Amino acid sequence: MKAIIMAAGKGSRISGKIGDIPKSMLEINSKPIIRITVEMLISLGITPIVCTGYKSNVIKEALGSLDVRFYHNPFFDVTNNIASLWFARSEIDDDIILLSADLVFQQEILEKLMNQDYPFTMAIDKSRILDGDFFFKLDDNDCVLDFSPEMPVNERSCEYMGLSKINRKVAGIFLNRLDNMIEAQKHSLYYENIMLSFINDKKLIVNTVDVSEYKWREIDFYNDYQKALKQFAN
Repeated sequence: MKAIIMAAGKGSRISGKIGDIPKSMLEINSKPIIRITVEMLISLGITPIVCTGYKSNVIKEALGSLDVRFYHNPFFDVTNNIASLWFARSEIDDDIILLSADLVFQQEILEKLMNQDYPFTMAIDKSRILDGDFFFKLDDNDCVLDFSPEMPVNERSCEYMGLSKINRKVAGIFLNRLDNMIEAQKHSLYYENIMLSFINDKKLIVNTVDVSEYKWREIDFYNDYQKALKQFAN
């Protein structure tokens, strides 16, 4: 199993508070967030792959001697993470975990996701429907029916966490759609849009796994970082 970590973005929504460092370099218990994640992956036998862009040298230095493969998106300032993933497309040949570098989470979440054997699985939190970045509407089997950052509250089933898994059986299908989207110049999208695009044409369902019993935080704003410091103290 491999994990591809999206670490190319600048983090413009938080940069006014943290200066010119990548937000994945913010520290929890004196360790950069991205290093916490990479060490966790390695401990579980998962090969870590990091897609860099902004301040790539800083991220590489933070990961030091850890066994990590790097891919660089030189167009990070005018694209979203679908383009970063495209530069690492040669790695999409196995079970793949996809995640953002600005996530802080308990290891149990990753272990729970690893054990899912669906074509596509996206980690969700059913306890968060009032505030968040991206919401899903689920059917009775917890498969995604609809998705939107502006979904009306009465239609929300959960918040998407920013952590997904692709089964190796559909890696080729996923990769083909990634190539098609990039060729169509849809580089302003996110990698999640690839998985979610299968909902519209009914070819493959997108399953979810609820991780609401565990702690996690995505760092978009400085307030998120302050909450993460309290959540994950020691």
